[in-house]
Amino acid sequence: MCPQRTTTVDDDDETKATHTTTVVQEEEEEADDDFDDQKQQPSNASKKKKRKIALFFGYNGDGYQGMQRNPGAKTIEDDLEKAIVNAGGIATSNAGDFNKVHWNRAARTDKGVSAVGQVVSFKCMNADDGNTETMVRAINEHLPRNKIVAFGATRVTGGFSAKNQCDRRKYEYVVPVRTFDVRFPGKRKRRAERKNENEDCGEKKIDDEGAEDTTAHADATKDRDDGTEEEKRKENARDDDDEEEEEGEEEKNQEPYVFDEAERTKVNDILKHFVGTHNFHNYATKVDCDTPQARRFVISFSCSMPFKIQGEYFVKFEILGQSFLFNMIRKLVGMTIGVARGYCDMSDLLFALRTKQRVNTPMAPELGLFLCECQYDAYNKRFSTERVPLRLDNWRDKVEAFKQQTVYKHIYDREYVIKDNMGEWIHKFISDKDGFREQYDLAMHRALLKEEKLAPLSAKNSQKQRANNSQNQQGPKAPSATPGGGEANAKKDDGTSDPKKVEASTVAKEEEEQKSENKRDEEALLLRAAKSAAERVSKKRALELEKQEERKRREIARHEERVKNGMVVGKVEYNDDEMSE
Repeated sequence: MCPQRTTTVDDDDETKATHTTTVVQEEEEEADDDFDDQKQQPSNASKKKKRKIALFFGYNGDGYQGMQRNPGAKTIEDDLEKAIVNAGGIATSNAGDFNKVHWNRAARTDKGVSAVGQVVSFKCMNADDGNTETMVRAINEHLPRNKIVAFGATRVTGGFSAKNQCDRRKYEYVVPVRTFDVRFPGKRKRRAERKNENEDCGEKKIDDEGAEDTTAHADATKDRDDGTEEEKRKENARDDDDEEEEEGEEEKNQEPYVFDEAERTKVNDILKHFVGTHNFHNYATKVDCDTPQARRFVISFSCSMPFKIQGEYFVKFEILGQSFLFNMIRKLVGMTIGVARGYCDMSDLLFALRTKQRVNTPMAPELGLFLCECQYDAYNKRFSTERVPLRLDNWRDKVEAFKQQTVYKHIYDREYVIKDNMGEWIHKFISDKDGFREQYDLAMHRALLKEEKLAPLSAKNSQKQRANNSQNQQGPKAPSATPGGGEANAKKDDGTSDPKKVEASTVAKEEEEQKSENKRDEEALLLRAAKSAAERVSKKRALELEKQEERKRREIARHEERVKNGMVVGKVEYNDDEMSE
């Protein structure tokens, strides 16, 4: 009896598929199905044979509800399919049904997120080997100008899937340099509070005008109050002008913020904690910690040196991984900015990465995020002699022009022309900083009481992922040239006589020792943070109890005074307030 072979498939839309012989068999079967379909077609349809292609394109996500089609919402896929139908790539009878044309997207992008390296695969008419450029030009003629642009297309195998064959996805997140300046966004908070006071005064004035005046004294009082409120508004306006002048003088006197190599190293030291295999349930939306899809493998995560967009300095985060969860990258960037500015501790970052409890993490705006590239290394190696490799570099000039003229320009306009996008987000985060601290203190206190193990995931997972990733880059290992290589060959190749191998082995051991030391330091940091959080929680609860006792004493004294004056009869009854967690 033959043993049964089982394969595990992740249900997530962007999970990396393993390239096995099963995939090859499916490709051959689909190719045979295509051949049978062509034989059944009438002779007058020979000019419209469907060929599967991979279409590389980019878009500005502003005004769209994401990439994936969603009934009742404006999406990228709707406009793209409409353009392909008008260009003659998809028959009108097949429009609206992606299954009929075997449509697959490489990645889903959220609302407002752009892309310069998105890929979709589908069966396209009039797309023979020498006709793809003509089809791309026809598609661009029907796409929204300055919103979606098709860069090029490549013929692929019949069983190709833009989602399943995608090995890695690369994203960029661009932020202004001033994001890391602790002085930014300035005195916005005090002005907002004063604005609220002025609005309250305005509401009070409307209420007073709506009331019926009964005496001349009331009229005089009202006029005096109106005059006082008007004087307050004028005084606040003068204070705002004075503050703007003072802030302008302070900016002149202060040295401009510089994002140098030291700052970059500081940020990269934060980002390196996300590299590897982790449970990212706290860095995603609506993902449970016990589900397998919460585990993701991040290959690299780094921050660049400043570069200019329209005369202003920006920096970009580059993250490379197999797949990402909903809002995952925005939360990783948000936590990094919080730690870099000092609003969060490194222990908060590690705790959210290792605890099974649910804690909120700051989520950066969607503006600066865009899909940079989808990579198909394993597919290119498998069909290197049969098909043209799938690489975005084939249209590098078009991609770079679209990135500079459309995506980067849109980010600059939203940051410096239309509104201060990142400044508003930072101000909102600052205003809720106390609530953030209280939430993490309570969660850390619970972890300490439950003796929760806050250790990282097993290093074996990360090592296995890195080995697979390296094998995809280098290709399959060559078979041994020596037949029957057993213990004798193993002894010859043990590396003891090769200085380079000895040096590499020494470096590997030093790296392992450094990793073990870093792991111990992180565990000690989390333990100290949990103990400090427990102390803060205890102090806060003691303060609440003290306030509660004080309220109780005042209530009893007030009631006894009323009894003494004959206003009420009986003993005071006081119910203790329930303590919050």
